[in-house]
Parts: sequence; structure tokens; C-alpha cells
Amino acid sequence: MIDFGGLELKNPVVIASGPVSATIDQLEAADRAGAAGASIKQVMTRQSFRGNLRAYSTPDHVMVFPVDRRLDVVEGIELVKEAKRRKLELAIIVNLSSQEAEVEEYGRLARKFEEAGADAIEINLCCPNFSLTKRQLGRALGEDDIDTGAVTGQNPRLAAEITKCIKDSVQIPVIPKLTPTALDPGRVAEECEKAGADAFSVVGGPSLGAPPVDIYGAGRPLYPLMERAAFGAMTGSIIRYATFRITGQIAQRVQVPVMASGGIDNWEHAIQMIMWGAQVVSVCTSVMWHGWGVVDKLVKGIDRFVAEQGYGSTDDFVGLALQHLTSSEDLGLIKGYAVVDTERCNGCGICTRPGHCNAVTLQNKKSAIDPHLCLGCSICVALCKQKAITMKEA
Repeated sequence: MIDFGGLELKNPVVIASGPVSATIDQLEAADRAGAAGASIKQVMTRQSFRGNLRAYSTPDHVMVFPVDRRLDVVEGIELVKEAKRRKLELAIIVNLSSQEAEVEEYGRLARKFEEAGADAIEINLCCPNFSLTKRQLGRALGEDDIDTGAVTGQNPRLAAEITKCIKDSVQIPVIPKLTPTALDPGRVAEECEKAGADAFSVVGGPSLGAPPVDIYGAGRPLYPLMERAAFGAMTGSIIRYATFRITGQIAQRVQVPVMASGGIDNWEHAIQMIMWGAQVVSVCTSVMWHGWGVVDKLVKGIDRFVAEQGYGSTDDFVGLALQHLTSSEDLGLIKGYAVVDTERCNGCGICTRPGHCNAVTLQNKKSAIDPHLCLGCSICVALCKQKAITMKEA
């Protein structure tokens, strides 16, 4: 059992708030698949527009979606109540945001969901598809528009004020979900922790992206069934490395636990995320691409790794990578160079192509590397399909 900021979870795998957590059927599927919890689709007090999911998608690479359907308060409360009526085992986390002018509305909203049976509140300080899209297009907000989602999450003082308001209103755990677009997400986290945050939820990436365009079709962006285009939330495998970064960034600056989502496609990615400082991982896009079997594979893969490596639990390696983290000027570069195993080398010449490198040549149909010219970058190691190149310390 994992104690995630006061929320008890049977394993470290949670369903992230998104298109796979919007209905009771989806929550039941997540429960059957073995997820320890699910954060329901974002609940909004007031919606300035309605929309159904549209997305540019390249499986196992990226998804960009500029619009999706959010839940109204009544819909969200009924979803929580129905999950409890059906006695689902997974923890029900409510992802919410307020579109009202008063910060106090966050507290009132959170209290309604606590009364409905929610196990935790996830404050949405990250959704980019509302205020942020307008701001990045240079458009003024309308008189009825209230900054929300990712714009709210860029302001440490406001994020902390919202966190405190909800903490003062409920007894269940409060989990701010941070935006990677903040100038310093670590400072936002520190202020929210001071305000009483029990844990944090983080997601990687620049938040917004744009799809490729049809170069033979007047540059029309490649979204389906849309008259026009907008920047959209960017998810999927492509943001994994940004999620590693923000997970490590937040984990080293706060004392409360972290949940990380964004780019987790398999159990190895989950282990890596945990070593970067996440006590819990959450998934959405990989389930959209490959179904609920993803969850079972994650849970079993993590369990197998823990057993094979002799760990007592995942807690034994949370943040293991952070001991190696430093700034660029303090990396301590080790002198070395690439070497070739001529038995493995087939002379394909792929290692001679990098435009920045003068160290590699072909001699007698085999790669040869001049150690005096080698930069030690190791790019040739990754290029070699024969695994014939390794790095050697000088």
C-alpha cells in the first residue's frame, strides 16, 4: 500500500485526468485493469464553450488536441457518486477548476465533491486549452473570461491562495496539478506546499503544440473534422523527457510526494519516472492508443522489477536519480572516446555521417575512430545498429 499524501493507493499506477476518465464505464474499466486510482475528467464551474475531442495523433509519438469535452459540476458529482455506489476499488480523484471571480469558489466546489465521496482533490493548474491559448495568440480575454488552468498555475501567489482555500474547506488530500509553462514551476510548488498541499501532480511538455500541415492543401492543419485550427494540448511519448525534467525539478524542492504523467508507455518508463522522484505515475494517452491492457502491463512490470532487483517496494528507489543531478557547469566530464568492435562492425558507414564529427572513417570496410579527434559525444553509439561502438574512458 502506498501513502500518497494521505491517499491510500494499492499500487503506483493511476489514470490521469483526460478522455479516458470521463464516464462510469471508463472508471469501471480502469478498476478492472488494476489501476490504483483515477483522476476524473476536468470539472468546470462554467464553460465558455463546448467541444468534443478532436486530435492530431501519431501513435507512440504525439497527440495534439485543441478541444475536448469537460464535465459540468453536476455531471462530475454524479460520476463520483456512481463510482462509490458501484463500490469501485480504485481511489476517485476529482480534477477541478473554477471559472468564477472569487477564489472562495474553489473551496465551495471542493467541498461539494468531498460530500459526494471523492477521495482527493486535484487542482487543475495546468490545462492549456482555455486562457493560455488566447494569450499565446495575443488575443484579449472577453469580459466574461476568467484566467484558469495553466495561466493560474503560472502565478505562485494565486496557486498558493487557491491551494489554501481548498485545504481550509476539505479534509481529503489536496493535490495541485502544476503547469510546465510556469517560469519556475519549483517556486509554484514551494508556495503551494507552504499553503498546505498534500502532494503534487506534474505533467511534462511545453503544454501547447501545433499539428503538421497539409503542404499540398493550402497549409491546412491536419486536424480531423474541424473548420479551423488552434494550438492544442500536446501529450504522448514525445513529452516523456520533459516529464522526467519537471518531476526531478519538483521532487528535489518539496517534501511532499509527486505524481508524474506524460509519455509513460511501458513499465520501464514508469520505473524511470519513479527514479526521477515520482512516488506515483499516471497514464492517459497510452491508454487512448492501446487500451486498458496498458495498465495491467505497467502494474505487473513494476512488480516484477521490484522483485527481481530485491527492493522491498517502489519507495526504495523513489528519487534515486536525483543524487546525480547538478547544473551544467558542474557535470564533471570524463575524458574518453568511442571504440569499434570490428567483429561486430559490418562497414555500413552510418557512423561516418554525423556533420559535427571528424573522428570516424571507413578503413578496409570497417569503421575506425581517431581517439584524438573524438569528442566523446556518443552519438555514433546510438546510430550503430550492430552495437559495434562503445565508449571508453581515457
